[in-house]
Amino acid sequence: MAPSKKPMDKIIPVPVKPIAEEDVVPVKSIAKKGGVLAALGASPSLLGYLSAYVLWQRMVLKKASRAAEGWGPKSLAVAVSSIPYAFGNWWLKWSMNADELVKEGKLDPNRQYMLVWHPHGVFCMNSLLFFSHKSARQQVLGKPLFCGVADVLFQIPGLSEFLLLCNAKNIATSTTEKLLAKGHNVGVNPGGIHEQVETDHRKEVASFPGNFGFVRLAIKHGVPLLPCYHFGENQLFHTSEAMRNVNRFMYRKFGLAPLFLHGRFGIPQTPLLPSPLTLPKPGQNLDAKMGEPVEVGPPDDNPSDEKVQEVFQRYVASLQKLFDEYKDQCLPAEVAARGLKIDVRPIPVRRSKL
Repeated sequence: MAPSKKPMDKIIPVPVKPIAEEDVVPVKSIAKKGGVLAALGASPSLLGYLSAYVLWQRMVLKKASRAAEGWGPKSLAVAVSSIPYAFGNWWLKWSMNADELVKEGKLDPNRQYMLVWHPHGVFCMNSLLFFSHKSARQQVLGKPLFCGVADVLFQIPGLSEFLLLCNAKNIATSTTEKLLAKGHNVGVNPGGIHEQVETDHRKEVASFPGNFGFVRLAIKHGVPLLPCYHFGENQLFHTSEAMRNVNRFMYRKFGLAPLFLHGRFGIPQTPLLPSPLTLPKPGQNLDAKMGEPVEVGPPDDNPSDEKVQEVFQRYVASLQKLFDEYKDQCLPAEVAARGLKIDVRPIPVRRSKL
């Protein structure tokens, strides 16, 4: 006997109200209002720009900062760097003796050099305003100067692009080695952030890391060391022990470069909030003087500590000679009288985690 079929449920029609034209919300209207993003207080266009820049920074700028060649069109680099260069020459009294040394036959523009510059100063104005333009125009000994800078500077929008256009590179040893291997002139500041934090307008100090890494790299590639002293860099800003203590704390605890300084009229300022008060006093002298190159011998992949120390002592002697030659004409009398102090920092000892 066949099973009985259950009757199908009756379909009850549900009345559907027609959608009026005024009830339809266009997609453009939703995008314009921002939808969920607007409710969260964020602009979709702003988030889009930020996301795009993060990708730009990671995929383009980071790679360029570690590459062994220039970045961007030279014409753009010259045009952009000419603005701070012109301002710097109007605001300060700047000079450089590189062309004089080439004419006198003391420097050979056809040779490769590792330019070692001192001191760092509060803001590194010599490099930021002047050497950047000279490098963009390939006028530092007739070549671009690839200057090593802290990696954190390549995280700052606008500044990172400017630095790359002017041939600044990540200060990492691997990057410096690639540049030297390709025959480029390289600029390094051994003092780094430590020297920046300790800047004192009343004295001149050249600080060096205890492992003498820059000397080892120069010997490895057989590249002469060229001392360059920026007279007047330390005097561009007034300094105080109280401000140094604050910056020492920030550096020691967080590894940050100086965030506070005495601006115009001694008013505390921070580069995080740029203003005319963060500018140095107008009309001050700033002189970049190069000395005698220090030969390091043929390339040596694994120089002994004795050889590194011997080359370093000859470099210090050349630096001291350069300082003594120009100190009286380029520095305040009381600063020149104190002379140049050589500070070799001890190699930090890594503590065991056990």
